[in-house]
Amino acid sequence: MSDSISSVSRIPILITLNKREKLEGELIRHLSPLTVRKILYCLPISQLVNNFYNKYLQIKLDLNIGIEKPQSKFKRGDIAYSPSSSSIYIFLTEYTQSQQYFSHVGYIKTNMGKLEKTKAGDIISIQKI
Repeated sequence: MSDSISSVSRIPILITLNKREKLEGELIRHLSPLTVRKILYCLPISQLVNNFYNKYLQIKLDLNIGIEKPQSKFKRGDIAYSPSSSSIYIFLTEYTQSQQYFSHVGYIKTNMGKLEKTKAGDIISIQKI
């Protein structure tokens, strides 16, 4: 699909780290339609980010929604939502965990390496473009 053609199922987002580093991503409705709709309703968000051993980033949300189309395997750059912690997760490496399930909601398109440098106290912002 051409970059100049917009789609109603792919919602472009801008992720900003510490008001300096910018990354582009997409929320994809058909992956988890109800969850993506609830996340879009919360945007823009700005939260402290938790980096778990450079495996994934966790961004807390205040959502009350259950799991939708549960998955336990993710690729680097995938974005998912966990109802158990009410958080968005951005995976920095391949993730395979048979005991924890997430709702896949999108992915990061650019500059993944910048997210790997996050540390305690960093602030991440997510907004719809």
